[in-house]
Amino acid sequence: MVTITRFDDLSPELILCIFDYLSPYDRYNSFFNCNYRLHELVKKRTEFNRKELNGDILRFSTLHSWYKHLPLDNDGMLYFIVPTKGQQPRYSFDPCVTDANGLHWWFIYEGGEYILNEHVRAIVTRYPFRLNPFFYHNEHKSTDQSLNRRWFYGGSIILGRDERLHVRTWISNNYPEHFDRIFNSSDSDLRRKEDSLVPIFDSEWLKATTAIHKAAVQIWKYLKELDDFNPFQTEFTQ
Repeated sequence: MVTITRFDDLSPELILCIFDYLSPYDRYNSFFNCNYRLHELVKKRTEFNRKELNGDILRFSTLHSWYKHLPLDNDGMLYFIVPTKGQQPRYSFDPCVTDANGLHWWFIYEGGEYILNEHVRAIVTRYPFRLNPFFYHNEHKSTDQSLNRRWFYGGSIILGRDERLHVRTWISNNYPEHFDRIFNSSDSDLRRKEDSLVPIFDSEWLKATTAIHKAAVQIWKYLKELDDFNPFQTEFTQ
């Protein structure tokens, strides 16, 4: 009598070894709705990639002109993140998407896109963070090695919007050690003022990415406890 071994007869250890060769999308697409055992293996043993999260953060930081649009009041605008299918589009008419199937994190601002699944929404909104104009992370380095210069595009624009953003007050309260060099220096060279903003860009970037990573870890942890959550089927509405 011939014995036929089916995929579901394999041990969990062997199935997990096979999972290692599959992308998160292929795991969920192939096995999430097969049966309870495979459903649980996919859900419990699939983790998000922190390197790809960093890529999503960096990409999102330059998708829009945050130095023009984000406020400094209350240390920035409230945002949330949610894992879903494909890179977050820039605009509907100009999405700038290079990966439409991978597992990526989308950024949602308070009052913006709405997550339809109430259980997912409840978890995601437990872990907010704030983004301000210094979140824009378009870094430049001088090609002249002797200059050893770094600066961030948008710095001079942020300073130029002081009346609306209250930049002086914000820097005085949060980075007083840099205030005089930026605002009270006799040097009127705009390039030097941009250079003076580098520590602020660096510090705010570290603060934002740390908060986003902490949020992602907690959100992923609790989303995995939902029986019906498939990150590749997250639905939104305006």
